[in-house]
Amino acid sequence: MGFFDKIKGMVGVTGVKLEFLYVENPWPYFDPMIKATVNVKAGKDAVTVIGTKGTFYAKRTVNNVEEKIELGTETRTAERCAETKRNGEWVKEFPCVVEGGSEVSYGYWVKDMDVPAALAEWGGDTPENAQRNGITFFLECEVDIKETLDLFDPSLTQEITVYDNGRRQEEKEEYEEEEETGVTPSIYNEVIALEGEDEDNTFTPEQRELILSGNHDEVEFELEGMEVYAIYSLGQMSGKVVRMTDDLFGTSRVGVFRINHINGHRNLDFGNPDNWRSIHIDSLSFTFSRPNEWGSEATRYESFSHIKSIALLKQ
Repeated sequence: MGFFDKIKGMVGVTGVKLEFLYVENPWPYFDPMIKATVNVKAGKDAVTVIGTKGTFYAKRTVNNVEEKIELGTETRTAERCAETKRNGEWVKEFPCVVEGGSEVSYGYWVKDMDVPAALAEWGGDTPENAQRNGITFFLECEVDIKETLDLFDPSLTQEITVYDNGRRQEEKEEYEEEEETGVTPSIYNEVIALEGEDEDNTFTPEQRELILSGNHDEVEFELEGMEVYAIYSLGQMSGKVVRMTDDLFGTSRVGVFRINHINGHRNLDFGNPDNWRSIHIDSLSFTFSRPNEWGSEATRYESFSHIKSIALLKQ
């Protein structure tokens, strides 16, 4: 047995398999975030997932030498993760024990990126110039498994195609228009101490009937992609039945969407659009819940970036 085989035996290499359930591919070049969902399947033995790491990077080859630039990274651990409901209790996503042969999915996102600025010296200020200069893009996901002692954590990489979404110019025009009109900053910009509790996961008889009916084709309106960050529009859905596709599960589910707080404010007024014209979010929480045979199930999120698309159903 070789040296590395001995090391693998000592740390308990687990046979964990990773699979992308969803990757934002192609990816809009001027967006600050890229999202994906990875499925973690345990081998014959149980494993403990204690975190994930997503990395978005670019490569090029110059004079037969490969160069690489890390464009963004997102690390989630037990100290920095969302909460989910398991066995009727709210718990953190990590650590999570995955029994042998079982699987669990995690949505993750790499955000706060400025790809054109990061690639300016490479001539990558636009996707066309990036292609012309031989720049390619990759999204990597690494899953931190407790039993491997960081020596053989499984990872998965996907090459990403990019396209020109013109986002930078649109954002600049919107910013200039906001300056000219002198819009008053949102009353919810101030971050305050969070008080009180989230609303209970209760459903009206009408909501329960709609969720369980399977008749979910009549839609009032839908948000997807960057539209998800239109908070005023999301506010019109709060407390109502929606069809949501998130990056944790990768499939569409129907349930009640509730915004719990934004920047610590719980009494949110979505009746006045002026409150939401200039909003900067430092913290938030929302819950997606649905009834089941045991009562109800719910997942609590701390970022809208979990949402791939969301549609308000006709109530």
